[in-house]
Amino acid sequence: MIFLATTAMFLTNCSSSDKKSGKQSEQEAEQTLALDESPIYTELTKVPLPCSKDSLYYAWKEIGVIDAAKKKSLDYRQHTPTLFISTDLDGDGNPEVLLRGEAPYAAIYTFVKGALHLITFVDRPEMGLAITPEGIILRNGVGNNGSSISEFIRLKDSKNETSGAIRESFVIKDGVMVSGGTRYMLQNDSALVEVSKDEYLAVAPQQEGTYLEDIEGWEDFRKP
Repeated sequence: MIFLATTAMFLTNCSSSDKKSGKQSEQEAEQTLALDESPIYTELTKVPLPCSKDSLYYAWKEIGVIDAAKKKSLDYRQHTPTLFISTDLDGDGNPEVLLRGEAPYAAIYTFVKGALHLITFVDRPEMGLAITPEGIILRNGVGNNGSSISEFIRLKDSKNETSGAIRESFVIKDGVMVSGGTRYMLQNDSALVEVSKDEYLAVAPQQEGTYLEDIEGWEDFRKP
């Protein structure tokens, strides 16, 4: 799966990254209207924390050692959780835990069969995590080489049921940065494959999400 710890990926705003000058088709106009009218605030229902804080700490710390080349230079103070919310994003009875540390560090885990599993994380200020009112996870921001990326993860039974991404590249033309093209991708087995815009919009979230820092109800991880 593309959003597991080994290859966590994630998201820019789906409603704006592919807009071009000129007239929009009726379908595009309807899509934009649907996004504009969707609720923009997500309220999460809390559930009991499914594991010890020690387990969360060590799971969080592992994010910092994925790249062995950086292991010696890591400042682990930046990799200490400070806030958390335990919730159930897909309503399957298995909790998800949202964790935040010093900005921009954040991560989301699911807890299944007594173990924590990383769904996604951010470790750069150019990226952000958000949750839609439907419980879909969004990650968006600036990818490699200045490209923008917008990704979503829809969970079912605490697993990645559907995921997709929009990637827009940029090139310098006559001294000006312009769009180099937009790619739409959806999950196919364990990989992302390119699809048409219509195919992507047919399964992509119809609502914008609330960024983690704007969600209310965070609890202090450092309190007993």
